[in-house]
Amino acid sequence: MAQQRPRGLKEQVTGPLVIAAVLAIIAFFGTFFFATGGTNNAPQYLLALTVAGGVFVVVLVVCATLIMVEKPNDPHLGEGTGINRSSAKLYAEARARRQAREAEEARARKAEGSSAASTAEPAPRQDAGDDQRPAGGSTAAR
Repeated sequence: MAQQRPRGLKEQVTGPLVIAAVLAIIAFFGTFFFATGGTNNAPQYLLALTVAGGVFVVVLVVCATLIMVEKPNDPHLGEGTGINRSSAKLYAEARARRQAREAEEARARKAEGSSAASTAEPAPRQDAGDDQRPAGGSTAAR
């Protein structure tokens, strides 16, 4: 069986915080050193703090996104009714219903055919499109 990772809040937050803090410190010193532009200029503390804060936030958001993507769903979410049902199961159920309906219709036609053969003359079949109205569509006299 696969070993489960610890799922507590402390175990999930410590790693990304350490990574974000280390990268923020590196960004702070890099920006502080390169933005100053030599020993003759004033140090750029505000710019270095702004860049370090931005790097800290961006790294935390990326780590949180990666943690959410990596965490698998519970297996019970793929079972049940409604939106959690598998489309393969729905297709199989619909196909079974359709085949059962077609088999029932075939049996009914076969039974109807055998009873019609026993009568002398079957009644003519009238389709829904064969109505007795005149072509003009009006039944009133002209």
